[in-house]
Amino acid sequence: MSESKTINSGHESPSEKLKKRKNKLISDFLSGKEHSFMERHSRILNDYFLEKFESSIVASKINIAKNPYAIIALGGYGREEQCIHSDVDLLFLFEKNVPDEADDIIQEIVYPLWDIGLDVGHSTRSLKECVSISGEDFVILNSVLDARFICGMSILYSELMKQIREKVINGQSNKIINWLVESNLKRHKHFGDSAYLLEPNIKEGEGGLRDYHTMLWIARIKYNIKQPRDLEYFGCL
Repeated sequence: MSESKTINSGHESPSEKLKKRKNKLISDFLSGKEHSFMERHSRILNDYFLEKFESSIVASKINIAKNPYAIIALGGYGREEQCIHSDVDLLFLFEKNVPDEADDIIQEIVYPLWDIGLDVGHSTRSLKECVSISGEDFVILNSVLDARFICGMSILYSELMKQIREKVINGQSNKIINWLVESNLKRHKHFGDSAYLLEPNIKEGEGGLRDYHTMLWIARIKYNIKQPRDLEYFGCL
């Protein structure tokens, strides 16, 4: 069901407010009034998810005390580095089994974003499943390393990060780091050195954004850093 059909006439829907705020952000940035575009963009999205969560009809039907759940930002959105045309990556996390109502929550919260043209990627997992799959697929682990709590039960987010550290990272940190380094070298070979290319790939090319992300992931694994500024504290920069 379209969000606009659930909003009384004369009232601006959360997705409409999001669209207006995003357009203003773009305007402010282009006119030189906004110098923290990605962070502010992330916060605008945070406000949308929080408003939708607090007013959710479906979420109120799920007993959050018996089966705690949370909406968690992943990837660039998790790092509060949400670029203008990047996917918005989300994790709907449940402490126990994923209930049947989870699909209804996604329809209520995610679908309106598709309606206004945003690309939203989402996964719905139990805590146990998320930890298990992160240990099997390091690409998924990378996105979880950037995870950030948005709304719901914050203690569940804390438990996720605790178990990722104890059950996934601690036992195979060297293996994960070696995989990251090898993946980086393969990517460099494929995309080349951006300094010598007429049209370099600023994300995947050598010296691009993905190198910065890889540095962050390795530092999170080795030093458990929380913020990029911690790289300097631990001597990584």
